[in-house]
Amino acid sequence: MVLKKASLATVLALTVGAASVGAVSAATATAASTTQLASSAYFVNGTAVQLGTIAEKGKTLVSLRDLSSKLGVKVHVESGAILAKLNGHTVELKSGSGVLKVDGAEQKLDVAVKNVKGITYVELQAYVEALGASLYKDETGTIWIDAKLLANVDRIQWVDAQRYIASQETESGRADYLVEATTGKYRLLDIAADASDLVLSPNGDKAAYTNANGQVSVLDLTQISRPVVVSNDTNIKPELVWSADGKNIFFLQGDKGSVIAKLDPEINKITKILDDKVDYKANLEVSADGKTFTYTVTKPGSVVADGSKPVEADDVAIDMKGTEPQIYQFTVDPTVKENKAVQLTTSVDDKVFVHAAADASSVVYVSVSGDAAAKSALVQVGKDKKTAPLYNEQDVYQAEYSGGKWYLLTEGDGTNPFVYEVDPAAGSAKQLHTLSEDVSEIFVKEGAPLAVIRDGRVFLDQNGHWKPVSR
Repeated sequence: MVLKKASLATVLALTVGAASVGAVSAATATAASTTQLASSAYFVNGTAVQLGTIAEKGKTLVSLRDLSSKLGVKVHVESGAILAKLNGHTVELKSGSGVLKVDGAEQKLDVAVKNVKGITYVELQAYVEALGASLYKDETGTIWIDAKLLANVDRIQWVDAQRYIASQETESGRADYLVEATTGKYRLLDIAADASDLVLSPNGDKAAYTNANGQVSVLDLTQISRPVVVSNDTNIKPELVWSADGKNIFFLQGDKGSVIAKLDPEINKITKILDDKVDYKANLEVSADGKTFTYTVTKPGSVVADGSKPVEADDVAIDMKGTEPQIYQFTVDPTVKENKAVQLTTSVDDKVFVHAAADASSVVYVSVSGDAAAKSALVQVGKDKKTAPLYNEQDVYQAEYSGGKWYLLTEGDGTNPFVYEVDPAAGSAKQLHTLSEDVSEIFVKEGAPLAVIRDGRVFLDQNGHWKPVSR
């Protein structure tokens, strides 16, 4: 604390929260003249704390010292005024004053700053927002206060159980941030705005992406150094997939995804795995041993013209029959002559959220019927080409696999979506959450809390409470 033109006694009278205040509980509040002092529970920067508060004219006033110390605000006294600094903002206040000066501009308060028993109290929400921090009340009434949180998040990817990458779509492209889940602290990653989606290595220590020229770059997330270009090959690479050991990057090659190839980033070497002239491969997955490749193939529609009509009539149509995506697997085996991919499915449903088992023994996907009245379901197909439902109780909107279990976002009650956990080994399914209607995607990672995005803010499940990690 820096002292300027103020005695120690003055500073203490303005800013020091007495220990006796912290000892007073909400249930045993004591009277100080006509003002009721209380100790109230909040979450500040993700940690449960008790803050001294008083209530007046329907507003909550908070102990300046209590909140400032927990939030990380730098406070000092200058010329009889208290100056509080956070996030590049300076807030000036005086006991008895009905205004705050926020970066030099006056902001009117509903309740004047008060001094009770030597403790300064200020309107909670006004003070938090003046500092550029965030205040949020969840559905249980719990209030979360955070110093600085990332706003306008469009999607996230868990790096590990403690960190995730949050992405913002901007007018100039995309911005990616590495965020600490417990504190919400973040830093902008040095990635070009035109980069493809980041693809994280299995242990989360690296992220790979391509640029508009097809070059592949890798960012080391352990040191957060500048990305390193690991391939100058300019062929289009619509999908990247890390090997299980994080040493190689597999990808589809060409504007039609015709070729499956492997990149060794250490020596900048590309090797073709499969070049069978079959176009429109997608949803590439690679087995743990790096030998079996699972993917879908979607055939394009065919142009159909009525031969009885003149060419200038330009009477053509697109026949979409047989264009439904089908799941294939190709296993590298030098001992097999004319080795070919095996088609596992022939059904006419759409197939999304495709995921192969680590040993490639089966493939799970969400089956979406062309019949609008039919429910989408989680389905498994084996190497024997037989399919079996894993979950078909509710319409499945999203399916994510983590830690041996599936996490599904479903239609819920028609307004609020539900989150289900499906355990294929046990053959069980249980509902975990009822979400608000504005949630359209879930984010899972083994060991990390379930995450959702609402109105551009990231929320983490914390023992049944939704903790905001962005504002």
